[in-house]
Amino acid sequence: DLDFPAYYFETTPAAEIGNQIRINRFHEMYGMESEEYTNLKISYKSPSGPSIHWVHRSRFLEVESEIEKECREKGGLLDVSVYSHKNLILYISLVNTPEEEQVGRGDFISCTTQSFARMSDPEAVKRYKVLWDRVQAGEEIVSEYSFKKETGEYRMMIGFPLTFLNGYLSNVSRLIQRSGIEVGRKYCHMFSGKRVVVVCSFYSKKTFPEDILDFLVDASLCPENRIARLVEKDIISLKEANFTNAAVEFTHQFIRFKDSNLQLLWDRLGETPDFREILRSVQRRSDKDNFPMDSIITAYAERPDIVKALYAYFSAKFAPSSCAAASEEKQFPAKFEEMLKSVPNSSPEYEIFRWGGIFADSIVRTNFFLPVKSALSFRLDCGFLKNADYDVPPYGIFFVKGRDFFGFHVRFKDIARGGIRIVRSSTPDEYRFNSDYAFEECFNLAYTQNKKNKDIPEGGSKGVIVLEDGKAIPKESFMRYVDSLLDLLLPANVKFIRNYSGEILFLGPDEGTAELMDWACERARARGYPYWKGFTTGKGAGLGGISHIDYGMTTAGVHRYVLGILRKLGIAEEAISKVQTGGPDGDLGGNEILISKDKTIAVIDGGGVICDPDGLDRRELARLVGLRLNSSAFDGSKLGASGFKVKTSDRDVRLPDGSVIASGMAFRNSFHLDSRIKADLFLPCGGRPKSINGTNWKSLLDADGKPFFRWIVEGANLFLTQDARINLEKKGVLVFKDSSANKGGVTSSSLEVLAGLALDDETFEKEMVSSGEDPEFRKKYIREILDLIRAKADAEFEILWYLHAKTGRTLSELSDDLSDKINEITTAIESSDLFEDENLRLSVIRSHIPACLLELSGAYKLLERIPLSYQKAIFARSLASGFVYGHGISAGYEEYRRYINEFQKIALLK
Repeated sequence: DLDFPAYYFETTPAAEIGNQIRINRFHEMYGMESEEYTNLKISYKSPSGPSIHWVHRSRFLEVESEIEKECREKGGLLDVSVYSHKNLILYISLVNTPEEEQVGRGDFISCTTQSFARMSDPEAVKRYKVLWDRVQAGEEIVSEYSFKKETGEYRMMIGFPLTFLNGYLSNVSRLIQRSGIEVGRKYCHMFSGKRVVVVCSFYSKKTFPEDILDFLVDASLCPENRIARLVEKDIISLKEANFTNAAVEFTHQFIRFKDSNLQLLWDRLGETPDFREILRSVQRRSDKDNFPMDSIITAYAERPDIVKALYAYFSAKFAPSSCAAASEEKQFPAKFEEMLKSVPNSSPEYEIFRWGGIFADSIVRTNFFLPVKSALSFRLDCGFLKNADYDVPPYGIFFVKGRDFFGFHVRFKDIARGGIRIVRSSTPDEYRFNSDYAFEECFNLAYTQNKKNKDIPEGGSKGVIVLEDGKAIPKESFMRYVDSLLDLLLPANVKFIRNYSGEILFLGPDEGTAELMDWACERARARGYPYWKGFTTGKGAGLGGISHIDYGMTTAGVHRYVLGILRKLGIAEEAISKVQTGGPDGDLGGNEILISKDKTIAVIDGGGVICDPDGLDRRELARLVGLRLNSSAFDGSKLGASGFKVKTSDRDVRLPDGSVIASGMAFRNSFHLDSRIKADLFLPCGGRPKSINGTNWKSLLDADGKPFFRWIVEGANLFLTQDARINLEKKGVLVFKDSSANKGGVTSSSLEVLAGLALDDETFEKEMVSSGEDPEFRKKYIREILDLIRAKADAEFEILWYLHAKTGRTLSELSDDLSDKINEITTAIESSDLFEDENLRLSVIRSHIPACLLELSGAYKLLERIPLSYQKAIFARSLASGFVYGHGISAGYEEYRRYINEFQKIALLK
């Protein structure tokens, strides 16, 4: 009378069936109403391998959580069969450890486990394969419903990536239980492949609710915190919890602590650059100290009425089915203010809830109401930053909130491009710091990028993805971040997304994402994004991309500044010493090693520190570049008598000078300030922002106040703060800042975008895509890009050197002035009617497009494909940058008029 399916008896040894039946008959000994029966949980290891659990149905979630924990600890693929008999449930679970798994070749059968193959008939294999294929193709959650006539059961199958849902078995079971469905049996199987896929099958005599996928999607986005516990108690809904968690993160990033003493300092000292940087840091730290994340979560968790009110307002604005949006929007501010009267307005809670309201007010569009999404994305209006201490408000902000990560994408123009970086944290303290300053890091990177992009059509943008310590998987988080951005870009989603605008985004590689650009491009194509060829840059040759690493695009620009300094001073490169951060495994650091000829005395990177006052062995460094290995792999036998290697994992290392290094990690983190590395040139090619700042720049001076370095060329973005740069320049160091030196990569990326926009799919495939030997056009195009990078770097270097000599002002200030002037003139041109002059327009755009691309398709054919907004960006930026590089930052209206006239004459001649 077990009523188990036939293959239970076919796949379970007879002795094991006997064991399981004996345990099942427990109620015959004690009675079904006994306490022993209702508390039943008997677990043991079967001789045939699986773990067996017989439990009372009241304890099923506890057992499923245990099974999931065992799977996590062993790190294998799970197969679970679950059968219900009256009030008892039988679990048969097996974790197939990696050694027992078959090696996946990419086809479904090779990605299955042996236990799955044993228990599944051909028809079942087909069903599972359909779902596996769809998830491997990039879908986040898929389902299939059917009716099994021979048993009279309804079947629901759900597939998703392993990382999609915490508690992949227990959470699904909980949701089905809440819907009132009695499940007679269920199965959970994992399969390997590009993504580890979970497929769960449920069988019931009743039909399954159609909205269960909505519940699962919402559950997949809800982190485990005090707000989630309100859901478990049925106080708030999953949707309310998800919106609140997004409001919590927004508040955490932007809430301000109002301090009258600090405001007085701002009023007195805020106009001075040195003090402004310090005050900004003090303000940020004060904000975080007074409003820590835990206190923000607690405030919302203790006021579910406010949670519900905020969500009601948000839902009225953006839910596709909402008919009361206008009235709700009008009534909300007054209702919310009334509700806030129950909170003392001098309390931290009042300010926290006020910022929740600001969040709801600042959202322009969102994917929140899409049926399936892998993270929540919000396009924000930037008005909420107007009273903050950011120098220039951005054009747009995207805020992304996942279950175990969050991120921002900040852009300074409607057409903008910049890299996406993943920020990892190795300790809880490091995560707190990284999460506290996530938006500030993203804003500063984008702001710098906007200055750097001064002579390409795209404005500056940057993305930052902060992974929750120990929980988030970098690749999966990046995929969800990108997918949630695409949600807001695709015309197909317009029925779910109010205020759809068709914005164009271009993304690029940064820390931790270079290898993921191909996936993002292919994902954009699969989802129907019209500009997919240019959606990501730095992608592989097989997608028509131009690798910054393979061709040294960023290094080509940075190194021109080094050569420019040496040319002006009449010094041979072989005669100088150098220290660099960023090692042989990185793009900029690795290519710098390959093309430079100096004596490199130290390299500081993710692996640790290698240092040799007599110069590090260049052949050994080149070997590491070829293998993409960091400094920890440097052969210690290649070091001189005074040389040393300290890995980040090292403890208590004695150096040749007798000093002992207690922690390799701490040593690495501060070695760029160490007096043992005096050199002519310091070249940051990697490292965290603000590594040299207003509080530690003096560490680069000796006891007599003399700098350790003569020149600094800032390859790594934001390695120095502006006040540190200026102070070091006042001490005699020549500092070429990141927004000038590090623009080779952005030039390459911009021209990669241009090729994607200008060429139709067939021509792009033929001329830009390489599956081995590069097409001739591709070779030419890359050569022209490298020539343009060097020419642009030389042009900016020359004008900065000239202005520095003429005015005596610091290079760092002049670099900003140059960017600001070009951006100012760009804006003026955008506001003028110059673009309407067809001859002038064609002449300017032709001057921007590489010769081989013009030769391939012709100007008119290219312009048919390039979006009008992008043409306008090319026109304005090319005119502005050409004028400033040719006439300087102080040129007046008359010079500008003559400059435009010259272009018009050229246009008429052509």
